[in-house]
Amino acid sequence: MKKVLVLMGLAIASVATPVAQARPDVSKNLVSPGTLTVGTDAPYAPFEFGDPPHYRGFDIDLVNALARKLDLKVKIVDRPYSTLIPRLRLGGFDLIASAMSITPQRRRQVSFMKANFDSTQSIMVRRGSGIRSVRDLAGLTIGAQDGTTGEWFAIDRTPARKVLGYPSGAATVAALKNGQVAAVILDEPIARQVMRGGVRGLKIAKSFSVGNKYAYAVKKPNNRLRKGLNWAFGKVKADGTFRRIYRRWFGMNPPPSLRR
Repeated sequence: MKKVLVLMGLAIASVATPVAQARPDVSKNLVSPGTLTVGTDAPYAPFEFGDPPHYRGFDIDLVNALARKLDLKVKIVDRPYSTLIPRLRLGGFDLIASAMSITPQRRRQVSFMKANFDSTQSIMVRRGSGIRSVRDLAGLTIGAQDGTTGEWFAIDRTPARKVLGYPSGAATVAALKNGQVAAVILDEPIARQVMRGGVRGLKIAKSFSVGNKYAYAVKKPNNRLRKGLNWAFGKVKADGTFRRIYRRWFGMNPPPSLRR
């Protein structure tokens, strides 16, 4: 009888005690075994900026944190934003980490991880322009970075006469400063980073949500890698690493929707 009770106790204990999930093995699902090859478009501060191989930013810190959980090295590949998805699909890298919004169009081409940032957009203008809202863009020539949510919004959601695309965030801001365009649509964190950099003669006229979130993308149908990265993301959320990275680059805690 005692033996039966002991066995029952052990069985109950085994059910009650949570078993730590083993680290997923994604090494066979990578461009280079043991290395997470990451496509990004730098400079795009505060998400990614710097010179190779010394990149910095929110995406860079988070990617390195994920890779550590999976016992992987990281290789950053800097490419123009509009080429990131085609290169991912051709096997040029394993992951896109480049302030990329989740959209229905992109979902048809790539698989997204869980979101890591709420997307907001800004209208940046020259001081004294009189532009205060989207309606004020009617009949004007405006700019945005190629392939971004800002470009999509500028084309589909504004009354602008013409939208000019530029290969980088820096080129987009330069076009505004030089008078090539009357306004530009930029991700709000990028616009605020520009303003913190001490740029003169420009201002943010308006910021607004477009209902999108940023996430990292992997090639379809690489579900093993996506699931492994989401497992690692859950770990960096649980141990406080994600909160620390978010606070470092944005000066606040991530919203509850991103902490789950």
